Amino acid sequence: MSPPSAANLILSPIQANDLAHIYRGLSDPDVIAYYGVSYDSLAACEEQMDWYAEITRSGSGAWFLIRDPNTHEPMGAVGYNDADPQHKCAELGYWLYPEYWGKGIMGEILPQALALIYRTTDLHRLLAVVEEPNTRSARLLERVGFHYEGTARECEIKAGKFISLHHYAILRSDLPGNL
Repeated sequence: MSPPSAANLILSPIQANDLAHIYRGLSDPDVIAYYGVSYDSLAACEEQMDWYAEITRSGSGAWFLIRDPNTHEPMGAVGYNDADPQHKCAELGYWLYPEYWGKGIMGEILPQALALIYRTTDLHRLLAVVEEPNTRSARLLERVGFHYEGTARECEIKAGKFISLHHYAILRSDLPGNL
């Protein structure tokens, strides 16, 4: 069975009752291998849910579950945060449950998510940060129009080791039709 096309995928704002879905993703060792946050219990993941609610309330971000159009089951999440109203920039993030990897889902949904973000905000620039070994994510960003801007070498510590982060960005003017 082929994955649904992006035209049919559903982006729904993350709500408090999505805790189990968020925990499933942010506790999966494969998902969090190159992700900045992780949780070891549903109770701990409440912190993430509070964060989603706060960035939505404050206008500094918005996150969405990616849902299958037929089953409405979550497949992953995408969103932006740390919006800076003065400089009109924010950080983009995303993840998928491993069973959807390699099926083109994120490559199809990212342009839809970017269009939604640029249509509903006055943001000019979105930054995506990729841990150095995550070449699949780096290639994905380049395919959807992000530009590599450089590497922050050994700039964070994760699991007791320094990691380097590749920086990619896309401008509103990079998108077709300049939303």
